[in-house]
Amino acid sequence: MRKKTELSEDHLKEVRRRVLNSTKTLLVQYGYKRTTIRMIVEKSGVLIGSIYYIFKNKEDIFQSLILEMVQHGIAKIEERCPDETPAFRLAAICELELKEMEAAPIIRDVYKEGYDSNIVFEHMVSQFVLLAHHIFDGTELEATEAEYYERMLLIKGAMRACIAELYFEQTHDHVRSRAELMALALNLFHVPSLAVHQIIARIEEKEELWLAIANDLAMRPIGE
Repeated sequence: MRKKTELSEDHLKEVRRRVLNSTKTLLVQYGYKRTTIRMIVEKSGVLIGSIYYIFKNKEDIFQSLILEMVQHGIAKIEERCPDETPAFRLAAICELELKEMEAAPIIRDVYKEGYDSNIVFEHMVSQFVLLAHHIFDGTELEATEAEYYERMLLIKGAMRACIAELYFEQTHDHVRSRAELMALALNLFHVPSLAVHQIIARIEEKEELWLAIANDLAMRPIGE
């Protein structure tokens, strides 16, 4: 009986991986609004009943895909910057997401669709609240659940504005926008001003690292 359960779990993981990778490919080709469940069924070869056994709807699939990419980004940051502070990791995550949006217009379009959906955006905020717990719990910057939510809502709202800026006709200094966003995020967690400036300077020095991780997130299949 135990062996049967383990095989069932492995099968569900494989189905989930196929659905998410097929969705990622379709989103890049057609965008969020034009991608349908039927297209995901045809691309993945997974029956619609199996898809709905794992996911509630298209929004749930998209949210799961974004979460996978965020978690992989966090893992890469922690792997490459193991000795950095929690505040640095928060700033790096903000920089990484915006760097990915700036470097890859196709991925940017996918994220923008997500940010423009209130349902998906709400879940993005919830994901970043979990991220805050992961980064800050047990440190001097630990906060309450309500404080994490309020701060992450403001941070994700600012990120939404930075992504929208990439579509403006008027030319903007995107590097400065990213720096201001990082400063906002760190100030919301009451990081001292001197430390804020030092963290942003170190983040900017590692531009090639963030670009490499961003490219990996864009190209890497889910589950590999």
